Amino acid sequence: MKQFSALALVLLAAGLAAQSNTVPGLNGRLTIVDDLTYWGRRGPAHPNGEVGMSMLNEMCNPGSVNIPWQAPMQPNHPKFGFLICRVAGGRIEQINEWSFCKHAFVSVNVNGSCGTCIDPGTGSLMGLNCSDTYGAGNNADRFWLGPPREINPWLGTWNPVGSYFDIGDPAQAGYPAAADGVRSLSQNIFDAVQNRVTVDEVDLLTPGASYFYGLQLIHQGEAVTVRGDNLAHRGFTPSWSGGNWTFANNAAQQVYGSILDRWPGATVNVGGNGNDDGRFYVAVKTTSIGGGRYHYEYAVHNVDNSRAGATFRLPIAANAVANNFSFRDIDKVAGNDWSAARVGNELVFSASANNPLEWNTIYNFGFDADIAPGTGTSRIDEARPGPGQLTVDVPTLVPGGQTVATYAVFGAGCPGSTQIQQPPCAQFNAAGGAMTLQTSPNEYVYRVATTVASQVLSFDIWTASTGGTVTVPAHLYAISGSTVAATPIASTTITVGPTQGFYRATFAQPVTVTGSFCLGVDSSAQTVHLSNVAGASQFPVYSRPTPTSAWTLSLLRPAFRVNCVQVPQYQVPALTNSALPVLGTSYDVRLAQALPSSQAVLVSGRSSTDFQGLPLPAPVPFAPGCNILVEPYALNTVATSATGTASYPISVPNTPSLAGFVAYHQWVVLDLPANIPGIAVSNASTVTVGY
Repeated sequence: MKQFSALALVLLAAGLAAQSNTVPGLNGRLTIVDDLTYWGRRGPAHPNGEVGMSMLNEMCNPGSVNIPWQAPMQPNHPKFGFLICRVAGGRIEQINEWSFCKHAFVSVNVNGSCGTCIDPGTGSLMGLNCSDTYGAGNNADRFWLGPPREINPWLGTWNPVGSYFDIGDPAQAGYPAAADGVRSLSQNIFDAVQNRVTVDEVDLLTPGASYFYGLQLIHQGEAVTVRGDNLAHRGFTPSWSGGNWTFANNAAQQVYGSILDRWPGATVNVGGNGNDDGRFYVAVKTTSIGGGRYHYEYAVHNVDNSRAGATFRLPIAANAVANNFSFRDIDKVAGNDWSAARVGNELVFSASANNPLEWNTIYNFGFDADIAPGTGTSRIDEARPGPGQLTVDVPTLVPGGQTVATYAVFGAGCPGSTQIQQPPCAQFNAAGGAMTLQTSPNEYVYRVATTVASQVLSFDIWTASTGGTVTVPAHLYAISGSTVAATPIASTTITVGPTQGFYRATFAQPVTVTGSFCLGVDSSAQTVHLSNVAGASQFPVYSRPTPTSAWTLSLLRPAFRVNCVQVPQYQVPALTNSALPVLGTSYDVRLAQALPSSQAVLVSGRSSTDFQGLPLPAPVPFAPGCNILVEPYALNTVATSATGTASYPISVPNTPSLAGFVAYHQWVVLDLPANIPGIAVSNASTVTVGY
């Protein structure tokens, strides 16, 4: 059938899905993180001061294209973000501030762990298989260290104009300077700590703690599918010798991934905002504290989500009680801590103003609850407007006693061919009424007064034929002041029956009008009564006996409604669930706003990120805005109703081992006029089977 061939075409193109600026073949690999180095301290006497640090990194190019390595003040070069964490007291915490990032400035292009270097002959590119090392001294050089907030970690982009390098440091006389893209930053104001990786000394002295340092590599245009080797971290042991700090590597060797993996006994999962923005890792550790109570401790790592996190939400069983909420960020300013509250059957941690969870940072959330953990889904609301969805879902353990059944929608559908009929954008005598049954050999038009631009899809006029059903011309005319244009700006027909009422004239395409206009039905053949309702309000109309005659102003009592198009112009198929996926019950996956009397396929699968090694979402070729969001593991075909609805029932066996099973659903609708492949798609849903 058509819908199955269209879906197959989509899946063939799945490998094309990526963030908006992906460069095929671009791939940087972080091969070594090492040599955590002490540069000095400042502030009160030990142990109440701050320490400045840096670290070494080596990277190479295992991809199939050269990596741009432009020196600032040009925008396209690798950037490095730094992280210091401590595991102690049952949690993993970030203990450095939101550290400045290194802007790489030249590639030396030597042989390394990627193989034999193909030297491109310039330090402005990293060649294929080539390696480069930025030593701890290099990564401590403040000439190349800039604020992380200037970098979009998802796209890897940075704008030098208006940057810290551009306007200089406000502590210098005469700054900030004008944003002109010319470096203005001076280093003569810096002490041994400023702008380097900074940690409070007291945080390095926790008895029994484990410490880790890590680095994140960012490239402009690198696909998320090859970023697995862009995060690396290793263990270190801090030591104070009476006047100096040392940070020796220990037995915790370098590994890839989120540094949250260093939290013993924690469960770590990841979720992202599709191809539109980056990822959050959520780690959780639950501990029985006696009396049927449990402590829940979470750490959330924003790896590369540019819009940042504004809330952290967790479902909680209806009969559970949570208290003793805790929160920790990286600035130790109590006045901007996140708040915590129960809202319905959710625990909601909410960011204060100007303290969202930014990229390359980790925040901690905790509470006690009188119920054992179960599998559920955490939700992180995005802090700022931007591409993609408003929330990011990440599986985790939640206070549910058993696995809590959940349902959540994600993603967006794309428009089909069914036009949206909006409420009238203009109307007069909208109730209609008894007509005078007047006829005339003239053409009559009715002025619609407006000062805004509109897209007219159709208009309804109260009239009736003089006998039988007739089809006559209908038009839209421009009007300037009291002068009606001689020729219409758009024409169609209207079919009118003998019963008095509203009859509709619809245009093949929406007609753009920039101000007042006139609408009319050609009654010159005297087969259609004029729109003139007895006892209704009067209205100015214009008439003329022939198409070349001048228009004459008069008064009638017409009744009309004008229907304008609003964005979106066409219906977008919408997916909903009828119930939660509770064990031993059933739920319906429902479809609305689809093409009436057509066919739809319910796509169900176990993943929303991958299909046989190809990334999801997958764009539908030649269908703008349409994306397959769900692995096509199971396809079930149903017919859409005369109103564009459909439903497919899914039974959930009463099998306890299925608790925690996660599935995904999306509708694909056969809609031949919509686009070249002839399909429209809905949003998608995540369902977690539970109690």
